Amino acid sequence: LVELEDVETGEIIDEPGRRGKMIITALDRQAQPCVRFDSKDIIEWADEPCPCGRTTRLIKGGVVGRADDITKVKGVLLAPSAIEEVVRGLDGLGDEYEVIVEKDGDTDRIKLKVEVLPEAEDQCTLIEAALVDQLRLKTNLRYDIEICGCETLPRYDVKAKRFKDLRKKE
Repeated sequence: LVELEDVETGEIIDEPGRRGKMIITALDRQAQPCVRFDSKDIIEWADEPCPCGRTTRLIKGGVVGRADDITKVKGVLLAPSAIEEVVRGLDGLGDEYEVIVEKDGDTDRIKLKVEVLPEAEDQCTLIEAALVDQLRLKTNLRYDIEICGCETLPRYDVKAKRFKDLRKKE
């Protein structure tokens, strides 16, 4: 049995189009049943039924993120994977980017640094406008965009630290 739970409220989500945490119950285990295991995987129910005729629900697009990665910025839950999806989906940008969340008085500020490819350096204004529009649609937040030259952002050997939350934890 798989359930979808709202990350913020814990309410069960039945309708397609909303994302939430995947909660798994497996009663068929031999040693001990697994009841309401929180996988922390973010998924979304699909609209359409399975073409094979099964009646179990389908997950749209697989796992789209992790609940552990989600942070609240300006009162909105932000998944770094949503930013990555926008950045990687735009032509003219390199693979590296960096997100910095800082406190500016009582307000949270989000700075997004991206690398422009050499062949797209003359399109920085268009790229910035596209980033602003797509990020607003995807995350409902405003970003300060900084377009950097190719190969200027840090490189990482292991897991990239692209999301930096510099707000003080109280």
